[in-house]
Amino acid sequence: MKKIIYIFLFSVTTVLFAQENDNGITLGSYIPEQAEGIPSYAQNMLINKLGRIITENGISDNVYNSRFIITPNITVLSKNITGTAPTMIALSLDLTLYIGDGVAGNLFSSESIQLKGVGTNENKAYMSALKQVKPKNKEIQNFISKGKTKILEYYNANCQLMLNKAQKLESQNAFEEALLVLTHVPEASDCFNSVKSKIKPLYTKAIERDCTTKLNRASAIWAANQDIKAANKAGYILSTIEPSSSCFGQVKTLYSKISARVKDLGDRDWNYDLKVLEVRANVIEAARDIGVAYGENQPQSMTYNVRGWY
Repeated sequence: MKKIIYIFLFSVTTVLFAQENDNGITLGSYIPEQAEGIPSYAQNMLINKLGRIITENGISDNVYNSRFIITPNITVLSKNITGTAPTMIALSLDLTLYIGDGVAGNLFSSESIQLKGVGTNENKAYMSALKQVKPKNKEIQNFISKGKTKILEYYNANCQLMLNKAQKLESQNAFEEALLVLTHVPEASDCFNSVKSKIKPLYTKAIERDCTTKLNRASAIWAANQDIKAANKAGYILSTIEPSSSCFGQVKTLYSKISARVKDLGDRDWNYDLKVLEVRANVIEAARDIGVAYGENQPQSMTYNVRGWY
């Protein structure tokens, strides 16, 4: 008996792919909300296994749309029901993992793992089989390494396209989206040497606009009604402004006025503090934070092409 269970892309978890060093490669793991033919509890275990395959190879979480994906496919090679008491179900499975460019539909790497599981029901038999997946075994590590190499090759081959895209976004004043494009380029790639000089000017433009916008919003709230409710709203906005922006002096002035007014209102609790300026060796991390925040606020609207992978 041979049965194919296709696990189509539906939901997304994206992670930052880096082994001993932070290479900055993003890889999304995808699993459907309802995978046809596989019990729900086993689906959850499969999701966790994909996460462990990534995290146990030195990866940190970073959730937003990803071009590059890891996706599984399960083939049921055999299913037997024993004549024992209690009755047991024995499954023989082939789990194949795939890494590739989910937008262009290019498969980069795949690895098949033979699994066997036994349980008092089909769900437990699946779970028994999936427990055998070892995230750090040599075959899986080689699979991830091949995928990583292909992803780096993609960025090196398409470096100018990404620079052009970021430049166009900058001309449209879409600074945060431009930062997302540039900070997606892995530091381990040759392309990163070309994009890193573009990041700081974009970062400066992004935080300057953010400061002006938020300062104006907080000022308007405070000018309209100088009560504790307005103090809380304005205080929250001011607390999110980057202290290295040029208008931060005005931010501190408004903050002081609000703080003094709160004391006049009866020394009520007002738990808002301005950000403290941090000394960073470079702005790449800060710029990446802005890009990630922008990406996380976008709808999960990626359409993937995995035809021919299975």
